Amino acid sequence: MFGWLMRLFGGSGAPVPVPAAGGAPSEAPAVPADEPPPSAPASAPETSVPAGDALLRRAEILDRDQNLVGYSFELREELTGNIRASGRRVRDFVDGMLVEQIDRYGRGAALRGRGICLRVWDGFLGQPVLGRLAGLPVTLLVQPENPVRAAAADTLAHARRARETGLQIALDCNETGPWLDSMLPVADAAVFRMGFCAPEEIALFVRAIERQRPGLPVWAWEVGTVDDFELAGKVGCAAFSGGFVLRRDDWKGNRLSPHGLRLASLLNRLRTGVDTREIAEILKHDMALAYRLLRYVNAAAWGLQQRITSVEQAIVVLGQQPLQRWVSMMLMGSARAAPGASVVMEGALVRARFLELLGALRGERDPAAQLFVLGLFSMLDVALKLPLEEAIRPLNLSEAMQDALLRRQGPLAPYLELVLALERGNADRIRAFAATLGVSLGDINRLQFEALEWVQAAES
Repeated sequence: MFGWLMRLFGGSGAPVPVPAAGGAPSEAPAVPADEPPPSAPASAPETSVPAGDALLRRAEILDRDQNLVGYSFELREELTGNIRASGRRVRDFVDGMLVEQIDRYGRGAALRGRGICLRVWDGFLGQPVLGRLAGLPVTLLVQPENPVRAAAADTLAHARRARETGLQIALDCNETGPWLDSMLPVADAAVFRMGFCAPEEIALFVRAIERQRPGLPVWAWEVGTVDDFELAGKVGCAAFSGGFVLRRDDWKGNRLSPHGLRLASLLNRLRTGVDTREIAEILKHDMALAYRLLRYVNAAAWGLQQRITSVEQAIVVLGQQPLQRWVSMMLMGSARAAPGASVVMEGALVRARFLELLGALRGERDPAAQLFVLGLFSMLDVALKLPLEEAIRPLNLSEAMQDALLRRQGPLAPYLELVLALERGNADRIRAFAATLGVSLGDINRLQFEALEWVQAAES
């Protein structure tokens, strides 16, 4: 049975090195190809499971002000959909792989500074592998095996012990009833998945939770539109996850702001290699932009021994390519007053850095820098609330860049297609474009966490 399970993950079933909790990597034992005999224990083995090829899907978690406060991670959708109902041992296996992936890749500052949500089933709460999450700000989104049956006494005991170790418990179940009622005393939050539910259902759910556990936070997941977000906020939800912030709309008729046009003009001048003094004069006429440039170049990440005090010095220290990157990021952030703008900006930077790292992994040099811009500008329409063609028109981008952004064609297109498939959890397309680019699924997971690390460091 575990043979077909590994094939679903896209792996060969061979053992891979998995970091031991709090120590050096250890060799994970091979997963048996068949189900154990009936006398074997029903729970998943305590030892490591192969995790290198289990793809993670990441989703942003926002607060009421649409600030990014954490990430939710799940294994790719078609896998969990195929095996969720295939028995307890298999569910333990899958949830264990999710935990191992976070332990493997999520130990850096990028996730220590954010909340992490992992969806598991209630029978998994007693698994020793949860000890690997020690020290991380993890909330388990716990789903019931049977929502119409009260949780067993050992499930409640495992939930209490998990909370004692620092994990939080959020009840991921839309159905009010015996299971939810029995688990509320050990919960830190309740999750309502809006999905295809009628609008009034979330209000009923929030009121039901409030009656039994006054003050218990309710989180809204699968929030697809701004209207859904506003509805969930009005009924009292405290955290939100879904595609509403990055949702594209009909922005025909919108125009780039004067500030955005100045930045686009500056970017075009930089590409033509104009004199440093001319660029300095342009920046000096925008005091806010000059201030931000000096603050950026004096950041600790540059490791400069002396403080830079003039725009001319800053331009020389940065150099042409980093300065172009900085102006590109300023253009992305030129609508920073809009709700959710910081989430869009962070998402664009993660995408940009991921593509740059991917290009570097493949030995690209100049194209790696182009890939950063490709990732960044692939969300320019969302940041500026403009049709993408309108947003990039003043930038005079290369034909290859325009082909990738507007038509998903040309030499840069496979990179963009891969990162889009990763964000959407489309495993078939991930595998196809990973094969086209010659990268492994393990590399893809590693690079998305390295990108998160880079963005976190840049913001600190």
